[in-house]
Amino acid sequence: MNHVKTISFRHRLHHLAFWRDWPSGRRRGALYLLLALTTAGSMAAWLSLYAATQRSILREEAAMELHQHVSALVAEIRSLDRGPNPERANLPILVAARQLSRDIGLEDKLISVRPALQATGRDGVQLYYERLTLPDLLALLETLSRDGGLQTSTMTFNRRLDNPSLADLQLVLYR
Repeated sequence: MNHVKTISFRHRLHHLAFWRDWPSGRRRGALYLLLALTTAGSMAAWLSLYAATQRSILREEAAMELHQHVSALVAEIRSLDRGPNPERANLPILVAARQLSRDIGLEDKLISVRPALQATGRDGVQLYYERLTLPDLLALLETLSRDGGLQTSTMTFNRRLDNPSLADLQLVLYR
């Protein structure tokens, strides 16, 4: 039975192979043409992928060069924009924390300010903020450390259930 299927398959293949009636020189030429077209298509695909890769590398290098240039300018602008403020660094911790919150516009989000004693015996302050956005949080942490000379002892960060893009923050700071 297997032998019969093989014969019928060969018979069908013989009817499909129209080139068997061609002279051997013409068949050889057709095979060479098929080989040449396959090779040319493969080379064209490879060259297009290679060119795309090279263009991508050039764009990445240009972007990195621009990023380095811009980041140097940003660092320079940030250093000129605001320097450390020695008057705030010498204020009591409670007053400094409240004044820094007011300066960056977070006084309305500041819910609670309490004195806190650190385990090391240092004076500290506990701040509780509600409904902070990510830019607010970053500005707060940068301002507290840079302008007030305050360091974070503990920080509790909770996302709000009513709006997941906002968060509540509890900070314990010390100098």
